[in-house]
Amino acid sequence: MGRNRYSRNSGYPFKSGFNPKPKKIFRFKTEKILGSLYLTRPLLERMQIKAIIDNIIPERKENGQIVTTGEVSEVLVANRLHHPRPLCDIEDWAEVCGIEELYELKPEYLNDDRLGRALEDLEQYFEEIITALSLHVITEFGLNPEEILWDTTSIYFEGDYDASEMLRFGYGEKPDLKQLKLSLNVEKESGIPLRADIFDGNRADVAIVVENLKKLRLTLKKEDLLFTGDNAMGTIPNCLKLNSNKIRFIAPSPASTLFEQAFASVTEEELNLLVFPDKDGSAKFKVTERGVFINHPDLDKNPELEGLKPFWARCLIIWSKSRAKLEKEKREKYINAVKERLTDIAAAKLNHRRYKDKDYAQKQVDNCFKGPKHYLRKVFGNPTIIEKGGYLKLNYALNEDLLTKLEQRDGLYPVVTNVYDQSYSTEELFLRTRRKYSVEQPMRHLKSKIKIRPMFLHIDERIRGLALVTFIALMAYCILEHLAKQNLDPKATTNLLMKEFAAIVFSVGEMLDGTHFQTVGNVKERHIRLINKLGLAIGSYAAISEVQLE
Repeated sequence: MGRNRYSRNSGYPFKSGFNPKPKKIFRFKTEKILGSLYLTRPLLERMQIKAIIDNIIPERKENGQIVTTGEVSEVLVANRLHHPRPLCDIEDWAEVCGIEELYELKPEYLNDDRLGRALEDLEQYFEEIITALSLHVITEFGLNPEEILWDTTSIYFEGDYDASEMLRFGYGEKPDLKQLKLSLNVEKESGIPLRADIFDGNRADVAIVVENLKKLRLTLKKEDLLFTGDNAMGTIPNCLKLNSNKIRFIAPSPASTLFEQAFASVTEEELNLLVFPDKDGSAKFKVTERGVFINHPDLDKNPELEGLKPFWARCLIIWSKSRAKLEKEKREKYINAVKERLTDIAAAKLNHRRYKDKDYAQKQVDNCFKGPKHYLRKVFGNPTIIEKGGYLKLNYALNEDLLTKLEQRDGLYPVVTNVYDQSYSTEELFLRTRRKYSVEQPMRHLKSKIKIRPMFLHIDERIRGLALVTFIALMAYCILEHLAKQNLDPKATTNLLMKEFAAIVFSVGEMLDGTHFQTVGNVKERHIRLINKLGLAIGSYAAISEVQLE
């Protein structure tokens, strides 16, 4: 060990004048940790959550109701923003975090039964609440929704949830877990979600697009909204439905024979006319445009497509460097795997044991092209087991011309739109397809910061009610980030902002001389400045603009 550089009489570890012996100056003192609740309190007031909900949901004083559903909902939203807890822990959280002082609501009023009834009320009036809240947020925070970004996410649950009709095994990353489907509509410029819809976990994305967008257009009372989405929005049936409902959209479309002719007509020279460079100066994206007739072969047969009319759409043909690299690597991997398997069948297995049976051997060959490798069947010349001279033989040959055509298509994908206004140039339309951050960021907040889980609810009405609470909390989180970027710093985040307020406490007690006190502690001048700059010195916080701290 090295020599201790502190001498015995140096005073270490105490600074000069510091006395470690505690000195009593209070008869008693209690502190409650407000933290970020101190910041979000005026934000939720400005959103008028309590007033909007109480204006929609009737009071039930005849049933012994002490607190309104609006009051309970506001506190639940505050909890999701501050420290998401299961409903059974809300009462204890409220006691520790000063909810009675902040919201004039006794913690015992937040018992399991009252919270459950509040969630059921929220579910019953879901549409009315989300509509009124969205319209108020647009007006209050000066939003001008012209373009809406749409996406969905799945919320996964571990456990049986046998009583739930909503939580189902579905699609996505974890098909072995029950899930809830949530769609978000996010205002592009601000990144603020204006509507959420809750669906059964087994509903496919493609089945909920049109229904969701029609609801939002009705909510906002705007017919000229432009919606930007993903592949689920851009399926051929959805394109037909959206256009028939006069909903303007921009979305990439999954692979379809409809685009084959458009792809084949594009030359490298034409793609090089509109290039978006990467950081190293090489082409990251290349874009050109075609007109494509959107139609469906089952238009007259499928009842779901009844009454829909085909139409001419603008179609961006986009080449992506990263997509081209990925598609090339995948194809090479698949080709090598198929070659290896076919060689093994032809050289080692054919005419032995079960492979003496022609049908069995052909089935094994066909299995080589299952799933994502199905398109390679033609590349290998439709491999076939034939019988010649009493022996089975595998007949196939690599189609180099077709392989070359596939290589030329690497990185190409279509984006379809029914926006015909030429003020939306090819370049402008492409740039709009790249603005996914505004919708992806709230999705990340929902799963990491706000957390719809843990839930521990088994009644569908309460699950939907808590999902609404969580959406309102997400809306508040994104509003705060929007205000911070507008008024503080373009790189500001809600997460960092909340950390600034983490040490704030509420203190109540009695001095030794008998004087009683209650005060908010650890509030600094920077906190006051932040609240004023964010436009939150309103309502119960109006007097804070006049506070002068020593």
